[in-house]
Amino acid sequence: MTGGRIAALGTAAGAVGTLGLGAFVARRLLFPTPYSATATVRGATPTEAEFVATRDTRLPGTYRITRDGQDVRVQEVLDIDGDTVRRRTDGPAAGGEWGWDALLYDDLADVPGDEPTDVPGDEPTDVPGDEPTDVPADGPTHVVHVHGQSLGPRQVLRGIPVWRALGATSEVVDTTDLPLRSLDPGAVDRIVTAVRAARGRGVTRVVLQGWSAGALACSVAASRVEVDGLVGISPLLSVSSALRGAVSGAHLPAFVGTVAARIATTGVLSRLAGAAAPVQTTAWQASATPTLLVHSAADALVAEADVAAQTARPGTRAVAFRTAPHTLEWNEDPERWERAVRDFAATL
Repeated sequence: MTGGRIAALGTAAGAVGTLGLGAFVARRLLFPTPYSATATVRGATPTEAEFVATRDTRLPGTYRITRDGQDVRVQEVLDIDGDTVRRRTDGPAAGGEWGWDALLYDDLADVPGDEPTDVPGDEPTDVPGDEPTDVPADGPTHVVHVHGQSLGPRQVLRGIPVWRALGATSEVVDTTDLPLRSLDPGAVDRIVTAVRAARGRGVTRVVLQGWSAGALACSVAASRVEVDGLVGISPLLSVSSALRGAVSGAHLPAFVGTVAARIATTGVLSRLAGAAAPVQTTAWQASATPTLLVHSAADALVAEADVAAQTARPGTRAVAFRTAPHTLEWNEDPERWERAVRDFAATL
């Protein structure tokens, strides 16, 4: 075999390898596996627990651990000593392995606060999706919550209590039955339908609050139907930037992110990532809607340059957290997160 043929074969093998890596990264964005983690308790008192140090147990903020139907709220880090992390808890935790949970609530019934019930509105309706959720009568402000790609409706529940405290009603749009979940065009259709239904019930203000890809879907919906406010949590501002960030975080060559973006957004190629159709909306859709972007400096999927480009637009503000991984800004500092939402709501 000549040197030229060997070189050609090597080039072909490299191209196939790059395409395979790109397809893998694109699939992780489109169909991510829900993150799960465990935490091992070494010892505990009624108000504190010592954990084996891991990436999760070191994270500052509020989480919970669950086991056999019991859950314990895990709060601020008190001390890190080698491979042991000591944290405040709201109750005793027996030793051993527990599930580590950032979402805190299992369903809408667990969320603190009450939906307004003494305001005009229609009878409860069902939210589209696999598991219909009753939507109560609507008040002056109605918030449509949209989850991202991997965690489903549970993801948004942490963001409901602050709106309940403000007297707003909430509706959760479930996209888990759609081929591309919240990146599917059908997700935008469902959000638009929810907004129009709320207007039809006489709601004064409608706010969209989306998480990750759900925020991108909300931006598209806001360009199609009038809403009064938009809150993006770890917003997917650019599919290309998110894929480049994911590649950088995995210490892969930068060009793999470019290939992954092309696969995710191109017909036929998208099938390599397991998607029958490509992602159609690949970047944040600008509108005149007052917008709050909540993001973290530690989130590889949300580029600082993309946030800066959006906040340069009139009516868009951003609040940055420091240590939170993707969509965990609330957990880093619940009080600051909710204060940011309250301050934004006061401007609407």
